[in-house]
Amino acid sequence: MRRFIAIGAIAGLGVWVFAQSSGADMLASFAKTLNGAKSVSSTYVVQRVGGDSVTYKVDLAKPDKVRIDTPAQLIVADGKNIITLDKGDNSYFKKPETTADMKALFANDDLNLFGAFFDPAFYDGKVLSSKPAGQKMRKGVAYNVVTATMDKYGKKTISFYLDPKDGVAKVGEFVLNDAGKTDTVLVMTKDYTLDGGQASGLFAFTAPEGS
Repeated sequence: MRRFIAIGAIAGLGVWVFAQSSGADMLASFAKTLNGAKSVSSTYVVQRVGGDSVTYKVDLAKPDKVRIDTPAQLIVADGKNIITLDKGDNSYFKKPETTADMKALFANDDLNLFGAFFDPAFYDGKVLSSKPAGQKMRKGVAYNVVTATMDKYGKKTISFYLDPKDGVAKVGEFVLNDAGKTDTVLVMTKDYTLDGGQASGLFAFTAPEGS
């Protein structure tokens, strides 16, 4: 009986500690951890509820290198230029790499979870309020969830699923309620590596034949 009470007390303490952490603190910790990494690589699925899914492969490295590979596009930033390949018509466009353009790459929901890698203040000013939303299970992992309100009308929210092992968001749920309609997009990582090895030449763009 005494052992049961002790275990219950420890579990209760864990819940209490989680409850004491504000949503802002949890998001700030996530952003700090991601920004502190030298590299990140992830394969993930973007699923619009009721629609199609798309698989992304993202590799990022400090100070300013990016590779975003999707079925429709390949975007490579090599430190000097940003090259965007349209796979549909086999054409590409190159422009000088700027800080503003680098930030713009992560403005959409499908890349939002990676924005803090280059910018520790990525969520500052974008998130109007945030709060812990408890723990939710996904594929055997109990994620700590933070729900952020993105506009003053409460139409747009993002739920960040933070991995308890490293505090990094591995799943994002983006919900837009507008004009009586709800649009939900799930970003679900299949693999996620911080400070792992990356292949030589990964951020070098090679124009495909005929482009």
